[in-house]
Amino acid sequence: MPSKPLTLCTILSLLLSVPAPLLAAGDMATLFTTPQERQLINANRYKGDEVKPPPVNDEPEQTVIRPQAQEEVTVEYRVSGISLARDGAHTVWINTIAYEDGALLEDGSRVKVITGDDIRVRITAPDGKQYFATSGETVSVSYLAVVEN
Repeated sequence: MPSKPLTLCTILSLLLSVPAPLLAAGDMATLFTTPQERQLINANRYKGDEVKPPPVNDEPEQTVIRPQAQEEVTVEYRVSGISLARDGAHTVWINTIAYEDGALLEDGSRVKVITGDDIRVRITAPDGKQYFATSGETVSVSYLAVVEN
């Protein structure tokens, strides 16, 4: 038996015969989930987007004061060479390690090459004291360092 082409009226009558709750938008979105899964998805959907203010702590902050002591540190630095550059940073060799102008030594002291009539190296200790040496000289740098007890 030949099939009849579907007419607009037939299609509309089929759609209207489907119960209305099945056509609701919310139910269409939950087609492949159980009601419990959908509830979990909806509960967690925007959790990451919420901006929560930090918790307010009414208790005053207690700072722990640890006793600190200062001890004198003495370091020997031997300036074995100074290289001046027309372009770029000057280089100084201290204890056989090359440092560029303005670099920090391992103890936090800063190196600066002073040019002019007398080329020398200025080593500024962490406490701000300055020491000067030229190529071939050894300088003893001492400063107070904070240590925890």
